[in-house]
Amino acid sequence: MARAWVARSKDDPKKWTTFWYDPDGKQRQKTFETKKRADDQRKRKEQELDAGTYLDDRLGKQPVTAVWEQWTNQRKLENSTKKQYRSILNTTIEPFFKARSIVSLKVADVEQWLLWMEQDRKLSARTRRQRFSFFSGMMDWAVVNEIIGRNPCKKVKGAGSRAKEIREQKSTARRLTTREVLAMLDAAPPRYRAMLWLMAGCGLRLGEAMAVSRDQIDFKAETLRVDFQIAEDGATESGKNSAIQRRHIKARDEGEPGRSVPLPPNVAFELRRHIKNHGVWGPERLLFPNVTRTGYLYASYFYPKIWMEALGKGQVKYCKAHSLRHYYGSRLLYAGVPENDVADWMGHSSTDVLREHYHYIFEGAEQRGRAAIATMLTPGADDPTEASEVA
Repeated sequence: MARAWVARSKDDPKKWTTFWYDPDGKQRQKTFETKKRADDQRKRKEQELDAGTYLDDRLGKQPVTAVWEQWTNQRKLENSTKKQYRSILNTTIEPFFKARSIVSLKVADVEQWLLWMEQDRKLSARTRRQRFSFFSGMMDWAVVNEIIGRNPCKKVKGAGSRAKEIREQKSTARRLTTREVLAMLDAAPPRYRAMLWLMAGCGLRLGEAMAVSRDQIDFKAETLRVDFQIAEDGATESGKNSAIQRRHIKARDEGEPGRSVPLPPNVAFELRRHIKNHGVWGPERLLFPNVTRTGYLYASYFYPKIWMEALGKGQVKYCKAHSLRHYYGSRLLYAGVPENDVADWMGHSSTDVLREHYHYIFEGAEQRGRAAIATMLTPGADDPTEASEVA
């Protein structure tokens, strides 16, 4: 029995229909204006069946947006990640591709999309690279699931330029000085001052600092256990995943203890003073509940009422709260603390992030470099190379 053949259309004798059996044995058909086009379709389907690369034309006609949703729905994602993917769909995929079918996308279409994100949406190199990576991952999934035959992202050059991203980040990096950090800490509202000390002196992310409980602090051992965070990604009846919750830190299993961070004496002093003046709240014994002590602290309150007040009263130029964490990491590296230790304390899986995002943030690096070279390029200065040769 032939797997593909051509015959005149029963509905319109002037047209021609290609018939074939798919790998599941189901008969498919498609009608064309000419016999030549119908015969080309027959040959294409026979080749796909022979090579084991058969694709269902109907699947490829799905909009890019529909396949993106299928891809995200079949993955086991945290609610916060689902919200992120939904935001990417609504802001950068649907507005550009609209109702385009996934099978119609060419390399040039992906290149135009990248250019649009850069010129029209003014997205940073890092954001563009991240979204391209997600989009390419979705296309790979579509290939594996036989929705399309190839991933056009594979032939796009320069889309994921890590070097360009790092250069851009270096040029816009906000370098906090110790004077600025101390000014912010002094100007912060007393109820939440110790929380900012944790971010600057222990490198905690905002959500991690908001979730700190008395049980995580070991004053005797001078350590802080970081294993929880406040996240606005809890499930709700509406399905919008916007409920606030205290949960185990991302990318770790419930049974894992989290990370242990050194607790400096000055940070420990601020925590002791906070507990003495403000106590703890709830069965979790949280240090930083909301201002009415009725629940968790929302980021929507933190930024205008705590962070902006600390910047304003401290007369510090605007920067994101994450800058305190960058300050912590860069200062440790500046002081010569081994990269592996810094990565562990900050919760990074490797030292690559440190080398790319922290070494250049502290002020004074350029002066130290100039001084080192000036010392070396002096008549009579010790030359370690010559010393090694003599030895």
